[in-house]
Amino acid sequence: MKNSKYNIWFALLYEIINALGQHYESLKKNKIIAAILRYCKHDWILWKIESTLLSVDKQIDQIQKEWNKREPSKTIYTELPPDGSEAQRLLGGEMRITGNYKKD
Repeated sequence: MKNSKYNIWFALLYEIINALGQHYESLKKNKIIAAILRYCKHDWILWKIESTLLSVDKQIDQIQKEWNKREPSKTIYTELPPDGSEAQRLLGGEMRITGNYKKD
């Protein structure tokens, strides 16, 4: 990962100890393990944020590719000539936007 401001080894150490702590409750009570977790937590948070953002970016790209595969809707813009009233003479005729939208 580019220009990381965290130590990947501390982040992985936190992840491993935290996973083991879920299975072995006695690990969480150990003072040395607790100190390691406190020391490594900042690096783990930065790593977790970065990996989550990368995952979101991949999902966004996939969604955009799916959207681009769809046929774009055809929108039709029409403007009618003024009917002779003062307002339409000043602002122009009636404008309409129509489309053939399909319900999925």
